[in-house]
Amino acid sequence: MSKWIWISLMCGIFLLLLSFWTLYYAYTPKVGPIGNGTNYKFVWFQFITQFISGICSVSLAIKIRKKQKEL
Repeated sequence: MSKWIWISLMCGIFLLLLSFWTLYYAYTPKVGPIGNGTNYKFVWFQFITQFISGICSVSLAIKIRKKQKEL
């Protein structure tokens, strides 16, 4: 059971880092025609979805670990 807790924790941290990287990458200047702009609504949707998923995964791993220590 402990292996799954660590996997959940690492996946949550990865999702948190990925969400901030997505936001950073969307706002970095790029070279190209003016019409190749990014869809900022989609970028923010991705950021919020990944961030909330990461927070939920990390909090779930911590909650399961605390419950496991009580037993």
